[in-house]
Amino acid sequence: MPHTQQIHTGDPAYASPVIRPPSPASSVGTAYGPDETSLSDLELSQDAFERKWTANLRLDEPKDEEVHNLKDVLIIPPSDPVEQKLLFEEILRGFRQRVQELEEDEIFQQTLMKGSQVGKEQLPSANNIDTLIQDMMGNSICHDARHVSDGPWNRRNIADETSSSMRTA
Repeated sequence: MPHTQQIHTGDPAYASPVIRPPSPASSVGTAYGPDETSLSDLELSQDAFERKWTANLRLDEPKDEEVHNLKDVLIIPPSDPVEQKLLFEEILRGFRQRVQELEEDEIFQQTLMKGSQVGKEQLPSANNIDTLIQDMMGNSICHDARHVSDGPWNRRNIADETSSSMRTA
């Protein structure tokens, strides 16, 4: 008697898994060429080989940025006034750059802490389209708002009165 799979209505119906043997390494297409290690490297021990390539790649040396930042903390003022001014300007430039970085970080942190404000803005509640347009346009047309007449959408009563008075005449 064949075994039937029980499918519960609450469970998603997944396709049965495809079971096959793994692909042989030769079918993957990864072919490596011959070893290109030099004879001098082959003669080295593992430890000596690692030291050689660590020195070649300069992994133990500080980066240029780190070397640049290794200046003395104490400032010895130069005797030449021109050099003093250059040093002063360099220090101010560094302070300004750091202050700008801190301000940008603070703005970013405030943005993260505040979160999204979508949906929290007060939607316009006026039904008068003239008021809505004036609110969107800002103060540039507010001084002319007294001289703006109602649009045709607000004149329905006037049009109805005119047409009814024409009918009676």
